Amino acid sequence: MKYLILGSGPAGVMAAREIKKGEPDAEVTIATEEFASLYFRPNLPELIFGDLDEKSILSPVGKDVVEMGVKVEFGKRAKRVDTAKNRVLFTDGTEMEYNFLLIATGASPESPFPARIQSGSFFFLNSLTDAVRIRNRALRSDSALVYGPGYLGIETSRGLRMLGLQVTWINPGMPRFGNPISGEVEVKAKEILREKGVKILEGTEVADIIDRDGKSYVVYTTGGDVVEPTIVVIATERVPNIDFLEGSGIKTGNGVLVDEYLRTNVPNVFAAGDCAEILDVNRGVNRINFGWRSALKQGELAGQNMLGRDMMFIRNEKDYFGLLVGAHVLERWPKEG
Repeated sequence: MKYLILGSGPAGVMAAREIKKGEPDAEVTIATEEFASLYFRPNLPELIFGDLDEKSILSPVGKDVVEMGVKVEFGKRAKRVDTAKNRVLFTDGTEMEYNFLLIATGASPESPFPARIQSGSFFFLNSLTDAVRIRNRALRSDSALVYGPGYLGIETSRGLRMLGLQVTWINPGMPRFGNPISGEVEVKAKEILREKGVKILEGTEVADIIDRDGKSYVVYTTGGDVVEPTIVVIATERVPNIDFLEGSGIKTGNGVLVDEYLRTNVPNVFAAGDCAEILDVNRGVNRINFGWRSALKQGELAGQNMLGRDMMFIRNEKDYFGLLVGAHVLERWPKEG
């Protein structure tokens, strides 16, 4: 059997491991647009301020699946899925066939700013290469503006402040997708950020960003504030990467629509991770379950179900989101003294 997995994030790699465990002779291929092995995305802020290097955030699971015989194709971005012929076409002109397909392409941030604000005015924080790019720019900067709600905004602000920059964090409010940090944890995290010198602007948006001199910017907010940073970072929620599924016959909403077994409306196609909009059996609605731990669990179950099992995913906010952040977000500043 040929198993093709699109995406090398936690869901994709865990699915590959489960397939090889259950069917050692299976032909399993992971096709990913990245060039780095599986890494811990929640640790990207540590990479920015230098507490960890690129090798330190790599996951041993990625190495394990290669040793198990999983083939990894790097630099592969899906262009189209042809479900009639069981194949995926890629932007580099190649194609791959499959008997079973897992869509685990994750999600990417979208610019929340007005179209008049050019993309060259800011950096996204979404991947290892983004973090490296931000760190390189931050080392030549003295002030930063961070835009994004909740966990990502908090962690990015922390990372840049620990690097020595003067940081202003614009916290626009609740994320559109996923689970917000509990109110008590966020309040305490904000207190710590303020104590460390981060300026927080609540409930406002970016109205405009104007390049002052090629080295710094003037940022106007809808609340009337004016910020003049040398680097602007978007650390906001991520939108599922599913554009390539148009015309495939695979049903989508905000993400890939799947049942409680991670199966799409096409019997031999599954989806897991941040791109999957899973049926919540407790509430009877489909919803996206963003988060590293959630993606790990989904990938594990998807791999098993691609082998013919019927393992049900039951959303558990405490297990899959709370353990990712929770109190830990309050303990990440270095101890003084």
